[in-house]
Amino acid sequence: MSIHLKIASDFVCPYCYVLEAMIAQVRAEVDVEIEYLPFELTEPPAERVDTYNDPERRARYAKELEPLCREVGLKMCLPPKVVPRPYTRMAFQGLYLAREQGLEEAYCHRIFRAYFEEERDIGGLEELTALAAEAGLDPDAFRQALESGRWEAEEREAVRRAKEDLQVRVVPTAFLGEHRLEGGAQSAEELREWLLAHAAN
Repeated sequence: MSIHLKIASDFVCPYCYVLEAMIAQVRAEVDVEIEYLPFELTEPPAERVDTYNDPERRARYAKELEPLCREVGLKMCLPPKVVPRPYTRMAFQGLYLAREQGLEEAYCHRIFRAYFEEERDIGGLEELTALAAEAGLDPDAFRQALESGRWEAEEREAVRRAKEDLQVRVVPTAFLGEHRLEGGAQSAEELREWLLAHAAN
C-alpha cells in the first residue's frame, strides 16, 4: 500500500531536510509518496535573516540537529554560509514545473542538498536553473516558467493556505489524512511507526 504524505516545508529549514532523509530510510519497509506544500519562513518583502552569524541558532542546531544528522547520514552545514538566508519563493515556483514533469522529489532533494551541503544560494534564478537541470528538468523551460511568473499566483496561494487554512505553525509538518506530525520525528523508527499507525485511518 502506498502512503501519500503531504509535507509543509521550506528549503531553508534543516529539520525539513532531516525528515526527507528519514523518509528515504523507511522506504525499505514503507512505500511513501511525498507531496511538498510550500511554506516560506520569510516572505518578501520581510527582511531576510542572517542564520550563519547567529550563535543561539548554532547552539540549538548542535544540540538538536547534529545527532539526527549522524543518524540519517547527512553532512549538513549548520547553518550554511549563505548570508542572508535566501528567499525561497522562486524555488517553490520551480517546484510546480518539477511536479508537472514527475520530478518533484528529485528537484526538492537537489535544492535541499545544494543549500545545506554545498552552501549554494538557492534564491536566484541562475542557481536554481542550474540545479533544476541537474535534477532532470529542461533548463530553458524552467527559466521561462520562472521569468514569466507562470506559477507565482499558485505558489503564493499555497503558502497562504498552509499558514492560514492548515494552521501550520512549525515546519516540517507532515499530513497523513487527518493526522499531522509537527516538527518531524526524532528517528526513522519513530517516523515509520507513525506512518504505519495512521496509514489505514
